Amino acid sequence: MLRGTPRRWTWRLPRHAVALLALTASPLAAQGGAQQIDQEYTAKIKEFLQDSRITTELVDHLPASSTVPTPLKFHGRIVGTPGELTYAKDIHRYFEALANSSKRAKYWTIGKTEEGRDMVVLAIADEATIANLDKYKGDLAALTDPRKTSEAEAQRLIGSTKPIYWITSGMHSPETGGPETLQELAYRLVVQETPYIQSIRDNIITFITPVIEVDGREKQVDTYYYNKTLAPGLARLPLMYWGKYVAHDNNRDGMGQFLALTKHVNDFFLAWKPQVMHDLHEAQTYLYSSTGTGPYNDAVDPITVNEWWTLAIEDVREMTKRGVPGVFTYGFYDGWTPNYMFFVAHTKNAIGRFYEVQSYGPDNYEVRPGPTTTSKEWFRPNPPLPYIKWGPRNNVNIQQSGVLISLKHFADNKKMYLENYWLKNKRAVAKGTTGEGPFAWVIPATQRRKADAADAVNELRKQGLELHTATSAFRVGTLDVKPGDWIVRGDQPYRTLADMYLSIQNYSPTNPRPYDDTGWTFQFMRNVAIFPIADKSILTQPMNAVNAKVVAAGGIEGSGPVLILEHTSDNNLMKFRTTFATTKMFAADAEFQAGGRTFKPGAFIVPAGDRAKIEASLKELGLSAVAVASAPTVKQHELDLPRIGYVHAWQRTQDEGWVRAALDTYGVPYTYFGDIRLREGNLRAKYDVIIYPHVGGSAQSHVAGIIKNGDTPLPYKKTAKTPNLGALETAEDIRGGLGIDGLTELYKFVQAGGTLIVEGSTSTIFPAYNLTSGITIESPSQLFARGSIMRGVVADKASPLAYGFDSQLPVYFNQDPVLSVGGSAGLFAGVQGGAGAALAQNVTPNAAPLRLSTWNFNKPDSVGAPAPAGAARGPQGGGGFGGGGGGMFGGATGIDGTRPRVILQFPANAGDMLLSGTLAGGEALANRAQLVDAPVGKGHVVMFAIRPFWRWQTQGTFFLGFNALLNWNDLDVGK
Repeated sequence: MLRGTPRRWTWRLPRHAVALLALTASPLAAQGGAQQIDQEYTAKIKEFLQDSRITTELVDHLPASSTVPTPLKFHGRIVGTPGELTYAKDIHRYFEALANSSKRAKYWTIGKTEEGRDMVVLAIADEATIANLDKYKGDLAALTDPRKTSEAEAQRLIGSTKPIYWITSGMHSPETGGPETLQELAYRLVVQETPYIQSIRDNIITFITPVIEVDGREKQVDTYYYNKTLAPGLARLPLMYWGKYVAHDNNRDGMGQFLALTKHVNDFFLAWKPQVMHDLHEAQTYLYSSTGTGPYNDAVDPITVNEWWTLAIEDVREMTKRGVPGVFTYGFYDGWTPNYMFFVAHTKNAIGRFYEVQSYGPDNYEVRPGPTTTSKEWFRPNPPLPYIKWGPRNNVNIQQSGVLISLKHFADNKKMYLENYWLKNKRAVAKGTTGEGPFAWVIPATQRRKADAADAVNELRKQGLELHTATSAFRVGTLDVKPGDWIVRGDQPYRTLADMYLSIQNYSPTNPRPYDDTGWTFQFMRNVAIFPIADKSILTQPMNAVNAKVVAAGGIEGSGPVLILEHTSDNNLMKFRTTFATTKMFAADAEFQAGGRTFKPGAFIVPAGDRAKIEASLKELGLSAVAVASAPTVKQHELDLPRIGYVHAWQRTQDEGWVRAALDTYGVPYTYFGDIRLREGNLRAKYDVIIYPHVGGSAQSHVAGIIKNGDTPLPYKKTAKTPNLGALETAEDIRGGLGIDGLTELYKFVQAGGTLIVEGSTSTIFPAYNLTSGITIESPSQLFARGSIMRGVVADKASPLAYGFDSQLPVYFNQDPVLSVGGSAGLFAGVQGGAGAALAQNVTPNAAPLRLSTWNFNKPDSVGAPAPAGAARGPQGGGGFGGGGGGMFGGATGIDGTRPRVILQFPANAGDMLLSGTLAGGEALANRAQLVDAPVGKGHVVMFAIRPFWRWQTQGTFFLGFNALLNWNDLDVGK
């Protein structure tokens, strides 16, 4: 119980609460007498509410406490005060104060952000439960693993233990209401003595993380108050750099788990095993409780799907009973892609859900939704109003009421949800022993990209999968398993994750429009071999559990001063080069033999160096070198590391950080600056390579940047009033983009011998402004390729950009840009003996669609690659794409007489393109370029139509970009 004796009080119930007394217990009735309300706080709730329909009896008042501070007492204002936002550091201080003032709460930190700020959790329950949290932690761990827990013990726990409901918010920094609302919710759960709240406190454990993206929250609050002080009519500062690397995409890191916030959430989930994770967002009118239109992710247990609907319908029903308009489900999200943060629950047989609420503000405003939003539907029985006054208190009332309804339902049905959780874990294990399989997945340890295979193993383990190592050789089906190969057993509780990640996705274009990516197959994105096993006997083979980080076998074989490393496209090769930046290394321009082996073009040759340090590094990185007596006589060029300039666009700091993430991880140094600084010129004197990643928008919008409106500068920098801005980059005026002047300087940089690397939308800039010829940007209206994994065909194996890759590889493509080089159907005839012939060798005509991946992309020119799921097969050619055609590029030449060079392209037949995801109108991609090297003057523009650094998922194509860096001044090799 709370310290202190509450005084009696008298209060008149609002009319809507009186009407509901027959339906629900009054939140004002307390055991042992009425509880005093905080009159001042409650009056301000009423004052700030913009529409009396947006409230319930659950939140239209606040109970008083003589020992626990209210948000008003702590911050000097109530939650929902118009025109005010709270810094995350102050929210955390308030949560700590709650824990210090009540034995019903416990507060702790769960990790640091990239900028060094704390992420926190507050646990709330009755005093006895908080005092014994570790006991409940152990109970839930037991219910997670039916291999260790008997049915009888599970039933005892289901009847006696308490489940965890974890609420998170503040993922998307401009969505400001969740962190505010959760302060008041936490206080209410700690203090209120009504049977409604007591039931929640006594039966379940509520965890609250008020701000997930802590760095971004502080920047958002700075930005809001900065703009508030500006004179009317002046341009407003956009929110920049939520986190160090990405903005909105911080909720698309669930599979890659690169960001600190995702890692901490995953680690905390694995430690505590909550049954529900509920994430608060703002993007709908007025409150969307997630289910989704479907198709739902195939690997999600049907029990979970039913739980989504049970919880959502409870929200809609109870809020509708209370007369609150605009609470709905179904008509927003789909439920397909597992890259969202709350999918950490779905991969572990728990329930992930979210709200989308009308924006907090924090300024009051008006909402006038369109007819498609205000129509009455089966999933929206009490729709939003054609007009309403809205404000931050509306936001607090509607989402806090919804969360309380969910918590009460969860508390009232805790046994059902615990039993469901137990059943889902049992079903996952049984699927790997008595189902149709796969019964396991094998990751060969000695595959060609062995370092990246080890990285894949570590990533799967980090996310909760159990991995084993084969201790002896055996054969299952047609696969020979070797000692040291890694095995993902199918008979484990979290096999759900394996099913979700390792399957091939087949998203029909006739489905509702997808909310995000449609294909994500883990082994395709990483270009590593992972084999599903349909032979149950693998479960009885000798194997040992993997209990620590794994490293591929590495080191030096042979003797001699010269070292040779095969270019396998393992990303650690880039780390090796940057680790020994001052050691001369060379790349072979052609195939050669040395030390009794054959090495392909691109092999690293190290004539001399510190042998001991190099060998230690190779072992750490999982790379192998062959030592020989003398350097091979093959033609070669130096792998000299360039001076790199890295350009970001001020109008959008959303996507480019994924490229920085790869450069930082593999030790690539660069100078980071905004697009406006390109206008300063003299670029070639400063840089050898300029990287300008995807921004979004058109070539014209890139050049224009943030439009200048008046003469008053718009600065972005750290000041006394904006202490959280400027951590990565500052500018006195962020407007104007690169401008024509900057574009001219960028062109002069390439002309003078620099290499420009562009991807996605920035690949359109030079063609759009006629700075390259023979390259056309197309916009085919019939094409639909939403975030899919496609087949890439290497059209020019001699180019250094293709070093380390086989004749085809999986690539990520998301709708555009579509690059056409030369405009001739037969323009690729004769490329390296015919890329069409290579494709014909690698694809089995009319192969049966497979549900699971067996394509070994690491085996050079492997025969019998399966068709992607649902793909149609066209006739296979044998002498190039389309036949004929007048040379490699159909006569397409640049403005200075040079010809663009296609390195990677889409297949000729639409039926050969899709590997995982969705595709319609694929004919528009036939023979279109995925990677182009366009010579301009003395330099090169390397254009990616694909996204080689898409989020933290496409490790299999990172080296396409790394090749451009390592060979920046030798891209004409093999031409």
